[in-house]
Amino acid sequence: MKLIERTSYIERLECLRGTPDIKNITGIRRSGKSQLLQEFKKHIHDTEPDTNVIFIDFTSLRFEHVREYHALNAYVEGNHLEGKNNVLMIDEVQMCPAFELTINSLHASGKFDIYLTGSNAFLLSTDLATLFTGRHIEIHIFPFSFKEFLSYYPEMEDIQAALPTRWSRTESPPHM
Repeated sequence: MKLIERTSYIERLECLRGTPDIKNITGIRRSGKSQLLQEFKKHIHDTEPDTNVIFIDFTSLRFEHVREYHALNAYVEGNHLEGKNNVLMIDEVQMCPAFELTINSLHASGKFDIYLTGSNAFLLSTDLATLFTGRHIEIHIFPFSFKEFLSYYPEMEDIQAALPTRWSRTESPPHM
C-alpha cells in the first residue's frame, strides 16, 4: 500500500510534543488517524531514539488483555521507564470502556506525553471535552487534500482530468 506523508499534521504534532495536554487525534472514518499516529511514532524514534514510546493498538488482538481500564492503567504504568521521556499512544481508545478514568489518572501523574485516536462519534463529540476539560487538544484530521490526492496518483498529469465532473468540458454546467 502506498502511503502519503502528511507533513503538516506531523509538524502540528511536533509543535505539541511535550506539552501537558492530552492530544486527541480525531477525524472521519478512514481519514488517516491511525496511520498518522504510526507515522508520528516513527518520527519520534527518528528524532529522539531514546524516547520510551508505549504504543497500544486496540484493533490488534495483541492488546485485548488491556481492554479494561484497570488493566490498561497497569500495563502503561508497568511500561513506564524512569528517567526517560515517556510517550503514550493509544489507537482506537474507545475500545476500552471507561478509558477516560485511566487517561485522566495517567495525565494527572505527569509522567506521560499522551496521544489518542478514536473513530466513534463519542470521540468527535463535546462529551470528550467534558471528560478532559482544559486538559486536551484536538487535532482534527481531514481526508486527502487535492495536493495529497495528486501525489497519491502521480499518473494524473492533467489536473483538469483529475477533477470530477458530471458534464464534459465542452458543455456548460447545468443551471441551478
